[in-house]
Amino acid sequence: MFDFVKIRDGHDNFFTPIRLFLAVSVMIGHAYYVTDGHMFAVAPLAEPSIFFEYRPSYLAVNFFFIVSGFLVTRSLLNGRKVPEYISSRFLRVFPGLFVHILFVMFILGPLVTSLPVVELFTHPQFYTQPFQVLSFYRTEMILPGAFENNTLQVGSATLWTLRYEVIAYIGTLVMFLCGLMKANSMLLAQCMFFVVMWPLAQITGLYDIMPGSIQAILRLCLCYTMGAAIYAYRDRLKFHILGIPVIGCIAALYNDTVFFEVLVNIWMAYIVFWVAYVKLPKLSNLQTMTDISYGIYIYHYSILQWVYHVNPEVTTLNLILIASPISIVLAILSWNFIEKPMLSCRGSLANFLSHRHHYANIFHK
Repeated sequence: MFDFVKIRDGHDNFFTPIRLFLAVSVMIGHAYYVTDGHMFAVAPLAEPSIFFEYRPSYLAVNFFFIVSGFLVTRSLLNGRKVPEYISSRFLRVFPGLFVHILFVMFILGPLVTSLPVVELFTHPQFYTQPFQVLSFYRTEMILPGAFENNTLQVGSATLWTLRYEVIAYIGTLVMFLCGLMKANSMLLAQCMFFVVMWPLAQITGLYDIMPGSIQAILRLCLCYTMGAAIYAYRDRLKFHILGIPVIGCIAALYNDTVFFEVLVNIWMAYIVFWVAYVKLPKLSNLQTMTDISYGIYIYHYSILQWVYHVNPEVTTLNLILIASPISIVLAILSWNFIEKPMLSCRGSLANFLSHRHHYANIFHK
């Protein structure tokens, strides 16, 4: 544990339990928002901060994007085959998301709406949900008459991050096709662009007038490109447990400055890669555990809303205790019956995409 930790190839890492921990952290944080009703308010029931103004759910999302930047970049650069990359990314996100949409619409919908079931199922707004969510135009899943007595009338507030995850996937592919991932320095330059842009946007006041979507891109791409840069220089990097408190203290010294977000993300990246690659033989079984983090992430908010709908007097702690096992069960079902079977088809989908590309080239010739 006290040796320097190096990034290793293969699956000898703890990314799966890390993602599970992060998904649960987001769920716990959102339980406060469901009972409080103010997604960004500082209120008695608001999610508690753990490092200055940073709250667990905010940090967890940043952690997710750092890990994603590393793993997705590794996936593309190791294989260097575009069809395989597209099929893997598509099947990782959309089949599970589609089934989740149907679950909220047809299972939860009738249980949480004030409308008669027939009226719910014939309402035009009801059937626009799959198109809105899958296109990421609107991801809140607001069903007619649903959750009217809740403080928030939203079926799946967490899906908004998937929009930016997919944008990052597309951006990575575009950079690859444009030849902007051929050298490690290119990946570092992309990261440095966002490292510079974050404080610059704060100093100039540009950040405050940006649309929320651009603010989110700036924040999450900073994390994602940091993970990608770490992959690029993985052979040169070493992580020691003592670096965690040292970098944390350095970041704390810059609290209330425009550099704080960047330094906190560097600190988080250091933490996540030390934890991911530290050698802990007694915990090695965790490396092969089932990855249900995606299922927990997409299902938990609708379950929190449903439990709160049934019992508006429920405390935040009890809401977490009731919703957690239900979300975990749904995540296990999602992995075993939707995500895993669909991911096993990525080779077939990649072959299909390869053939389509081949025939398109012949046609254009």
